[in-house]
Amino acid sequence: MKNKTLTFFFICLLSLVLGVTGVWGQNRSKDEVVQSMQARHSSLMQAKNQGLVGEAWNGMVGIVDPGAASGVQDLVDSENRDRRDLYQIIASETGTSVQEVALQNRIRMYRLADDNHFVQDQHRNWVRKKDLN
Repeated sequence: MKNKTLTFFFICLLSLVLGVTGVWGQNRSKDEVVQSMQARHSSLMQAKNQGLVGEAWNGMVGIVDPGAASGVQDLVDSENRDRRDLYQIIASETGTSVQEVALQNRIRMYRLADDNHFVQDQHRNWVRKKDLN
């Protein structure tokens, strides 16, 4: 009985770890992920224009205004889930690491950001792009 309990605990723990790390993802295609991101793009841009959301140092988006409505958090969570999936797909296609794909996307998104949009500086503080040194 003790071995069955330990085995069950180990399987549950492994399932949790694999699920959190994305090993057991939704297996969506690149096109599906891109379509999902395109469908939310205007909402994401609106949140960026309002100063609620910015481009984070890790290649994800983040909440700039902690007082933002819960819908903004849902938007950020959906975008980041798609970015993680897309980074994984691109890393697999190119034979590079997910971290490298995220870094390259951060550089790209910082370049594409409007001057009034928020980005994180090297100290992980939110600043407007025009104030980034």
